[in-house]
Amino acid sequence: MRATIPPLAETPVNEVVRHCCELEDGNFAVGFDSGSLQVYGSDGVIISTDELGEKIVGLVESQENIIVATSTGGIRAFHTELLWKYDIESGCEMIFSHPNGVLVADSSNMLLLISAQGVLLGSISCNSPVAINCSEGGLCAVASEDGSILILNASLEIIHESKAAADDVETVSCMEFRSDDVLMVARNSLGVVVDDRPENRIECWHPERGLLNTTEVFSRVTSMLPTDYGLVAGCFDGSLLRMEIGSSELEVICQFEYQVSDIKNWEEDLLVASWFDIFRVSNDGSVLWQFEHPGIVDWVLLLEGRVALIGDDRKQRSNPAPIVIIDPDTPPSEDHFSHHLLEEREDLSGALSLEEEAKVMSRPEFSLESERILKDLNEESEEYAIEVEAESDILEELSASARAINLPPVADAGEDITAVSDDEGKAEVLLDGSDSYDPDGDIVTWAWEDERQRVIGSNDRIRVRLSKGVHVFYLTVTDDKGSATKSSVTVHVK
Repeated sequence: MRATIPPLAETPVNEVVRHCCELEDGNFAVGFDSGSLQVYGSDGVIISTDELGEKIVGLVESQENIIVATSTGGIRAFHTELLWKYDIESGCEMIFSHPNGVLVADSSNMLLLISAQGVLLGSISCNSPVAINCSEGGLCAVASEDGSILILNASLEIIHESKAAADDVETVSCMEFRSDDVLMVARNSLGVVVDDRPENRIECWHPERGLLNTTEVFSRVTSMLPTDYGLVAGCFDGSLLRMEIGSSELEVICQFEYQVSDIKNWEEDLLVASWFDIFRVSNDGSVLWQFEHPGIVDWVLLLEGRVALIGDDRKQRSNPAPIVIIDPDTPPSEDHFSHHLLEEREDLSGALSLEEEAKVMSRPEFSLESERILKDLNEESEEYAIEVEAESDILEELSASARAINLPPVADAGEDITAVSDDEGKAEVLLDGSDSYDPDGDIVTWAWEDERQRVIGSNDRIRVRLSKGVHVFYLTVTDDKGSATKSSVTVHVK
C-alpha cells in the first residue's frame, strides 16, 4: 500500500470547472460554462466572483490581469474589476498567454494577438486551429485540425510550416515550447499507409533550423513538461517518459495504470496526474506518495507552497467534484483516518456492557417439557446445521467481497472512420458506442464530446455531419456505481 497525504481543504463547486489558471499572487482563477468567473486563494477560499453571462472558453493571466475569452462576447480583462473589453464578432475558440498580451483563436479561423491593454497587435488566418501555444520569447505555434503545424514569430509571421502527410490521417495531441524556444510537438498518424513513419512521435522544431529530430513513442502523448534537460512526456497508456536534448532514446520513468493528464515540477520531483490520482514521483521513478481526488484530475495548479487539484467526476447527475488543496511536502503516511475513529469511547464502540454480557452468558429457564423438545430438535439438526453454517459463512464472505469490488465500465467508441464528402463538402457519420459494456453492472450515461470538450450527444449512438478534415470525438460512459471510462474515435472526411 502506497503512502498518502491528507488534503488541506476541499471546496465544493456548483458546476464543472471548464478552464483555470494560476495567478502570480499565489491565487488561482476558474471559469464555468454559465459564465461565472471565480478567484480563489491558496487556502481554497473564494475571493471574488464575476458573472459574465456567457460561456467561458479560455482563461489566462497576463501582466497580473485575468484575461477571459467567452463564446460570443470576445475578450475581457479583470483586475478586481473589469479593465477593458475587446469584441470579437465571430466569438472565441481558445486563448493562450503571450509576452505581449494574449493570443486568441476566433471562430472565423483567425489568430489574433491582443495587447495587455486591449489593442490588436496583429492577426493571421489559420486553418481550423485545435491548439495554440506561445514561448517566453514570443514565438507562437498553431496546430490545425488536419494535423498541420505553423510556427510564427512575435509579429505572427510564418517562419516554419509542417503540413500533414497527404496519404495519411494525422493529429497533434499536444505541444509545448522549451525555454530555448524549441517547440516539442506530439504528432499521431492512423497508419493508413504502411511505411517507416512512426504512428506516434515527438518532433523537435528549432525557430531557425527547423525540424531537429523525431523520436518514436509507442503510445499517444497526452501531456508534456519541458525541462532544462529536454522533456518529460505522459502517455495514453500511462507511461511517464524522459527525453534528453541530443538523444533520440526515451527513458521510462514510471508506469501508471491510466493515461497521464498533467505533469508539474515540484522541487526535485514530479507531480503526475493520472485518472483520479496524483503521484509525487522522484527522479529515479520512485512513487513517494499517492493522493486520490474525488474526480478525474484534469489540472494541477502550482500555488505558493500548495497545489490545487481540479477535475471532473464525469457523473452528469451528481454534484461536480470539489476543488482540492494539498501540500505536497506534507509527510506521507499509510493512511490519514482520524485517530479518534479508532479510539472510540467504550459506550459507543458497540461492545456489550458487563450487565448485558451476564444476561447473554446466563442460561434461560425453560420447563421440563420445553427442554425435552429442544434437546430432540438439536440432536436431529446438529450435523446439518454445522454443514449449512459453514457453507453460509463462505457464501456470505464471497458475496461481501464481490459487492465491495466495482469493476469500471469499458468504453468503446468504435473503430476509426474514413468517409467521403458530398457535393457540399460534408459527410454524415454514425458514431457508435454500443459495444461499450459494464462487466458487473449497467451503463447509465453516455456522453459524446468533440475536440473542444463540447458535449454533442448523450446516447450510445449519434449521427454527426462533418466537413472535410480530421475530427476526433470522445465517449465517456458511466456505470450505476459511479465509475467512468473514456474512449476516442478519429473520423477522416475526404
